[in-house]
Amino acid sequence: MYLLAATTITYVTNLVAGLRRPKYRWAEWLFLICLIILLGGNTQNADFFTYQWLYQAHIPYGEPGYRVLTRIGPMLGLDYRQFRLVLAAIFLVVLYIGIKKLTTHSAVFLAFYFCYPFFLDLIQLRNFMMMALLVYASHFLLEKTYRNLALFTFFVLLGASLQVLGVLYLLVIPLYYFDSRNLWKIGLLSIVFLASVIVMVPAFSQLLLELLGQLHLSHLSLYFVQKVRLGYLPFWLFSIFDLVFTYFSYHYLTERQLLTPRQRQIIWLMFTFTVVGVLTMPMYTYEFSFARALRDVIPFMIVAFLITLDALPRKQYLRWLYIGIFLAYVLAVVYFEMVPLLHDTIIPAFSNNWLVGS
Repeated sequence: MYLLAATTITYVTNLVAGLRRPKYRWAEWLFLICLIILLGGNTQNADFFTYQWLYQAHIPYGEPGYRVLTRIGPMLGLDYRQFRLVLAAIFLVVLYIGIKKLTTHSAVFLAFYFCYPFFLDLIQLRNFMMMALLVYASHFLLEKTYRNLALFTFFVLLGASLQVLGVLYLLVIPLYYFDSRNLWKIGLLSIVFLASVIVMVPAFSQLLLELLGQLHLSHLSLYFVQKVRLGYLPFWLFSIFDLVFTYFSYHYLTERQLLTPRQRQIIWLMFTFTVVGVLTMPMYTYEFSFARALRDVIPFMIVAFLITLDALPRKQYLRWLYIGIFLAYVLAVVYFEMVPLLHDTIIPAFSNNWLVGS
């Protein structure tokens, strides 16, 4: 219960400090330390014991980058718990530094991040590390130089070496740099929405399975067997909301000249990441693991929200409507993603932690 109390106190202190001017950075640093303890010291989640066994048995697992890390850990004398703590600390700091390069409201970001998707990251560590590198890499695209382009590519590929889904975000480069008329974005989204309708047709699913068999890719067929009924519909709505919300923020504020050039650039970059993030939308009907791409763009959604909130006049009714809509979205995502984890992951996270002796 000590960890729960510490988390609650630091969360509230961080949020209050983040809403004040001047901001008290020590409060968000304390909360960040608390997140490191929660993520790094956790000893009970769906993946922990499997990863621990693979690590201790020196069995290669995952993408090449993660395999390298699991070889370095034992060389440094780290057991799995210590290894996980080191990774959690490094990549939470990477995420924090990346966010600070995009917005001054890092404390408020951490408050939203804790609500979602922190507890999913507590389970899926490799995806979290990839997402942290992705967020950090994004700021390089704000200055269009060959050096920054190379650095963005490097960090995205580094993330992909930990979780292969990261390769998808290389599409941000052409969509952000070379799609000034939005034709590529419109084309991609049109294909995605069309495919989302087609995959609901059982005949198509059967055809796809047969095609994979003919190509000797039957091992991939497990991903294309429909394991969900209508549970994917909320996630489709979340994906569409992400697109509409970020685009509205950009279009409305740009038309009224309420953004600085850098704010305008950041929101447009956030929208581009959102476009890429929804490309796996047709696959939600087969396997929910494809929805990780949706989760990986949540940090960019939060950044777009915080920048828009800065730009909207404080006394304008639209500002409060905007806040209300975004909070409703967060609550909906928490309900569908976090509530099912309440008893298996979230509650145990506060009572199964080797760092606090529980």
